[in-house]
Amino acid sequence: MIRLFWADALVKDLNGPQRVSTGISPSGPIHIGNMREILTGDILFKAISKKGLEADFIYLCDDMDPLRKVYPFLSEDYKRYVGQPLKNIPAPEGTGKYSDYYLDPFVRVMKEANIPARVIKTSDLYDTGTLARACDIAIHNREKIREILETVSGRQIEGDFYPYEPLCERCGRINTTQVVSYKYPYAEYVCKCGHHGFADIRKAEGKMPWRVEWPAKWFALKVTVEPFGKDHGAPGGSYDTGKKIASEIFGIAPPLPLIYERIILKGKGAMHSSTGLAIAASEIMEVIPPDLLRYMIARVNPGRHIDFDPGLGILALADELGKLQDEYFGDRSALDEDQIAMVEYSLVNKDRKPYPVDFRHLVTLVQIYRNEDELLRAVKMSSTSNFDEADFKKEIEYARRWLDRYAPENVKFKILPIDQRVELNDEEAMLLESFVNDIDGMPWESASIHDKVYDLAQKYKKSPDSVFSLFYRIFIGKDRGPRLGYFLYNLGRDFVKNRIERVLSQHEGA
Repeated sequence: MIRLFWADALVKDLNGPQRVSTGISPSGPIHIGNMREILTGDILFKAISKKGLEADFIYLCDDMDPLRKVYPFLSEDYKRYVGQPLKNIPAPEGTGKYSDYYLDPFVRVMKEANIPARVIKTSDLYDTGTLARACDIAIHNREKIREILETVSGRQIEGDFYPYEPLCERCGRINTTQVVSYKYPYAEYVCKCGHHGFADIRKAEGKMPWRVEWPAKWFALKVTVEPFGKDHGAPGGSYDTGKKIASEIFGIAPPLPLIYERIILKGKGAMHSSTGLAIAASEIMEVIPPDLLRYMIARVNPGRHIDFDPGLGILALADELGKLQDEYFGDRSALDEDQIAMVEYSLVNKDRKPYPVDFRHLVTLVQIYRNEDELLRAVKMSSTSNFDEADFKKEIEYARRWLDRYAPENVKFKILPIDQRVELNDEEAMLLESFVNDIDGMPWESASIHDKVYDLAQKYKKSPDSVFSLFYRIFIGKDRGPRLGYFLYNLGRDFVKNRIERVLSQHEGA
């Protein structure tokens, strides 16, 4: 039985042109947790395209949403902007708009991660009149919509209800107005600030509330597939009200849904921009390769949450992907269809050549070699395959930045000076002397070095861990370190020999 990858399984029965939609309100840094939405949408888009169907992918930036409060990352000066649309508020730093300040870095992330979504601002949908017909239909069916909202959500709506929120032209707020009458295309309103005015639904002079605006976008943009978080998919949530409004008010079938779970930041909980508990997606894209980010999303069924550990978890994830990619670029017979799809949906560039070393080994190399040229020379000497040097240089930078920002202390090391003293007992000195005596005659390869150290542990009746620890103490002053065979191999036979001989001579002279 062929096991289908989750995206392929979801879209297998689709026919005809498809439009995948995702989106977000740029109220704060667009974080790694938000990447699950856009990447889930992207994988679905690619799965539809793989079927040979005409497909389109859009990313909606809800820049008409109001600033709801002064978030922890904002200054108290922003109190005056609460209630105003994000597109009308100044950026926290520099010039420009608040919404663009948080959207622009994410657009760059999309490009780096090979996410070809068209970015559409909600304000533009209103300003171009794209949502005008939906607004008009919704307002004319306001009592029916009210009944749907109350029945499905279980919450009563107080007072006179209009599914439209005008933007006050005096105070600039969108959450303090109330429609009092409507005659196309103008909604007459009063505001708590005392202003009385008229909003044109053909322009960005107001917006529909979220539970109405969402199905209105499906209607206006002909959306057929949409992933969304479990909060929207909860019983009585916005998808439940949205699909009823879609069918009963707008006369369309709701898009095929895919509900995804959250990304949990290890040891801290679910990420939220509003609480400040988040790592910006643009920050993560500086420290881990885009293939790895895509794989983190692709490998887990959307119905399961993802534990994100930016420390050691990144190395474990890189090991996992590296093993799959080695098989994918080599003999694929050991991979099932699910694993092949997992790798293909992760690759930013399907035609790229495999890297000469994996990410974990690269983390070791950037700590051994002083500069990029030395590292590249060492890799070329030990690699039998061709690789794209420019592409690999980017991987080197990812490894360096990850080390600087997220690597735990037990991964970091510095090579001790050649004459740094290390305390030894006589048994340890004998073991090291045996290693030095054999070093010139042994093959200088990672596996051979590892085997030699292991043999010495058996010869001297010591645990392998204690012997490995001895070598780490001599070269980095720690009890643990990177994979020893590979580590010593890259230090070079001469350096390893000279360093151990120095330590032994100091022991003899003590």
